[in-house]
Amino acid sequence: MLQNKIQSQNTLNKLILLVLMFIIGVFSLIGIHLFFQSLISKLDSKTENQKAKIEIGQIIIQDLNKIKSDFYELATISTNQKTRILLKNEISKTINHIKSNLNVLNKGGSVDVIINLNILNNPEIKKTITYFNETNEISLESIDIDPKLSQFQSMLIQIDEMIKQSELFLSQKDYEKYAKQVRKIKRFYKKSPAFFDRVIENTNRLQYDGHQILKDLENRIILEKKQYEKLEMLFVLFIILAVIFLGMIIAKQIIASTKTLEIQKNYSRGVLDGQPNIVVVSDGTKMIDANTALIDFFENYSDFEDFKKEHLCICDFFIDLNDPQYIIDKDYDGLRWHDYIMKNQQKLHKVALQSRGVIKYFTITAKEKQVDEDHRFIIISLNDISKEIEIQKELKSFSENLEEIVKEKTQKLTELNENLEQKINLEVEKSREKDKKIIQQTRFAALGEMIGNIAHQWRQPLSAISSTASSASVQIDLGIASNNDIKKSFSNIMNYIGFLTQTIEDFRSFFKEDKEKTNFDMVNIFRNTKTITSASYSEYHIELHEKYNENHLMTNGFPNELSQVFLNILNNAKDVLVEKVHENRIVLIETFITDNSCVFEITDNAGGINDSIKDKIFDPYFTTKHQSQGTGIGLYMSKEIIEKHMQGNLTAFNKEFELDNKKEFGACFRIELPKI
Repeated sequence: MLQNKIQSQNTLNKLILLVLMFIIGVFSLIGIHLFFQSLISKLDSKTENQKAKIEIGQIIIQDLNKIKSDFYELATISTNQKTRILLKNEISKTINHIKSNLNVLNKGGSVDVIINLNILNNPEIKKTITYFNETNEISLESIDIDPKLSQFQSMLIQIDEMIKQSELFLSQKDYEKYAKQVRKIKRFYKKSPAFFDRVIENTNRLQYDGHQILKDLENRIILEKKQYEKLEMLFVLFIILAVIFLGMIIAKQIIASTKTLEIQKNYSRGVLDGQPNIVVVSDGTKMIDANTALIDFFENYSDFEDFKKEHLCICDFFIDLNDPQYIIDKDYDGLRWHDYIMKNQQKLHKVALQSRGVIKYFTITAKEKQVDEDHRFIIISLNDISKEIEIQKELKSFSENLEEIVKEKTQKLTELNENLEQKINLEVEKSREKDKKIIQQTRFAALGEMIGNIAHQWRQPLSAISSTASSASVQIDLGIASNNDIKKSFSNIMNYIGFLTQTIEDFRSFFKEDKEKTNFDMVNIFRNTKTITSASYSEYHIELHEKYNENHLMTNGFPNELSQVFLNILNNAKDVLVEKVHENRIVLIETFITDNSCVFEITDNAGGINDSIKDKIFDPYFTTKHQSQGTGIGLYMSKEIIEKHMQGNLTAFNKEFELDNKKEFGACFRIELPKI
């Protein structure tokens, strides 16, 4: 289940990666196209910039021709002062215009040009020429023309002085000097065309160089554009091929992951369905999956999906048997039933389910597997123990039959003894042998109960072994078990096997017959005996409290017979507690030593012995139980063993005691044996 989830997430991640690759590829194509477009735009801007420079140079040439024309006209109208002033202003304006254009060539900027169209309602248009000086260097035009403009301005001042001198000679009527001055002016003007021709010629040469630069630039731009287009195509082709190649790799991985996921899903389903136990996988609130054993157990459901339509939890089928060992769907001190099971793994938990009108019994375990901080899986396993329950019932019936046989034989023996008083002396020895046989028969009468105790002792470890092995097998098959988990499961199984072995040894020593008296410790004998009843006490929630004022009570006698006495008293205490007390069932063990005796007391909190029967409880065949549950021989034989075989005393009385600051009341059985 966990591997399927991880595999699904990996497949989703690969799909997202594939989509991202295509998106990155598209944006890469767009980015490369825009990058090369910007390069081409820069090349085009260089061409346009060079054209703008040539146009500005052409405007400067036009202004130089205009200055040449105005300067020549100024020479022809030297006598008209007003016209001469207008021409001088026009020349100055043109010079400033040339300087402004030269400044644009030096620093960059815009030049406005008025174009006459000679069209009605639209006689002219304004054109703006923009130039960028990318090198921040002084233009050759400015280097060549600026000095010439300064020289021309000097010439303009010089000719103006010469004209003013001629006007002065004329006003003084000094015609000879006036004529001489006029000839001087004419000679000056004759020299000026050569000046303007050189300036315009240099400017035209610069314009020619500019045209050549523009032509070379255009040719270079054409070549670079072709190179850029080729590079762009190569990059585009590379990106497309890379995206296709990587996309194919990821697509193959996605297909392979999908197939693997399907195989793992089918394998996990096979593992679950192959389990003989009912296995349910839950997320803590609802069932996620289950094996076919669940559908086989219940009727009227075709598959798990059909089952989930009506039930979200298997706890819908838990039957309340009014037994704390059987789990039902209720609140357990704030915990859900499955959380309660996981918190109390050391306890044996059972459930009862009904199928086809028959109640079946199961042990139930729950194990949690954390996927991440927000998700967990709970694996719930139900192991059918219905056959074991039936065997226990049969063993109980067998025990009851043995008790009836013992009762019948004992009755016949009593009648025989009454009719044969005259043979008492002869039969004393035989009577003793018969007493031993009765004791042995009493043991056999307890055999059924012993077998029941064995069943109680073995049931939890056997169920735990089955559940641990089943859970480990499921986790291994699902691939969610670590080596530590497997080692821990094997260690638990070996511990349970050791417990089973020790149980066999305890019961085998119980049935050994004592041949002769021996020294022994009463406390050790009790501790060995209580292991026989520990399972049944645990099943009925009986707490055994041991308060040893003396840790060792050494006496002489038959230890196995004393063990039988302990067992009889503990079983009687269990039966009366189960019958009368519904919660807080207690058996208290206390020891102390007197001057001559070792004293051992066993007290319950079942309310004590009724005064009307207090003097009869040690009589043979007297019992407060139903006929099918007791013979009344247990306490009788216990008293016989303690008082006749071991020269001690066995008494019973009601006693009040305090435990955990709470007062309790019940029957106390006191065993006193000689101290050694």
